[in-house]
Amino acid sequence: MKMTSTTWAAVATLLMAGLTMNSACAEDASKPIKVLLVGNSQCPTIVSRQLLEKLAASDKGQRPITVGGCIKGGASLRSHWEAGTGEGTARAMIASGPWDFVVLQDIYNVQEPAFQPYARQFHTLVNKSGAKTVLFGTASILSDYPQGFERQHGLHIAMGRELGVPTVDASYAYIRYFGDKPSTERLESLFASDRAHPGLWGSYIYSCQLYSAMTSRSSIGLAAPDAIPAAVARTLQKTAWAQYQETTAALTDEVGKPQ
Repeated sequence: MKMTSTTWAAVATLLMAGLTMNSACAEDASKPIKVLLVGNSQCPTIVSRQLLEKLAASDKGQRPITVGGCIKGGASLRSHWEAGTGEGTARAMIASGPWDFVVLQDIYNVQEPAFQPYARQFHTLVNKSGAKTVLFGTASILSDYPQGFERQHGLHIAMGRELGVPTVDASYAYIRYFGDKPSTERLESLFASDRAHPGLWGSYIYSCQLYSAMTSRSSIGLAAPDAIPAAVARTLQKTAWAQYQETTAALTDEVGKPQ
C-alpha cells in the first residue's frame, strides 16, 4: 500500500502524540506527592525520621513524597482552626498550597462536639485548595486503653463516611497488633516511655497506614528504620495493611472490628 503525504502526516501525528503521552507519564511519575500534616505531638517522628518519604522512595516506580507540617504540641483541630489565617497557621498553609493531600489529626481525647465541626470546616477548606483530605485518627494514650481507642475509632470512621475521604484508623491497628490478652511489654512496645506518645514502632505503623491511605498501596516489604528489627517491621507492615483494608471497607459498610 502506497503511503500518501496525508497518511504519513497522520502517522507522524500519532507518533508524536505517543511520545508526548510517554513523556507526560514519566514526568508525572517523578513529580512528588505533596503532603501537609496538620496535627500535634503524635506526629513529629513521622516528619523528623522522614518515614513517609522513605516508604515512597523504596516503592519501585512510585512517586516520591514530600511532607510539610503544621504541628503544634497539644493542638486540636479546633485550636488549629481558631489560630486564624496568619503566617504559619494551618489555614494559611492549606490555602497557600499547592498540596496533593492534607492530613488532619486531632488530639487523642477529643469528643464528638469538638471534632465534627472542625473536621468539616477543614475539609471544606482543603477541597477549595484543590487538595484531598485524609483523616488521621491516632491511638489514644495507653492508660485509656481500650475505651479511648474505641472512641477514636468511632469518631473517625463516622466522619470518614460523612466526608467520603480516606481515613487512618490507627487505634484499631494498635489493637490488631496487640492481639488478645496482650502482655504489658506488648502494649508498651508501640509507645514512647511516657506511654502517651508513639514510639518509633508506633510512628512507623502510623506511617504505613498513611502511605496506604494516600496511594492505596501496601507497605509490606518497603523500607523501615534500621532500629526496628526486620521481623517486627514486617509484622507492623502487615498489621497496617490489614487495618487499611478493613477500614476502607468499613467506610462504605457497617463498622467492623479487628479480626
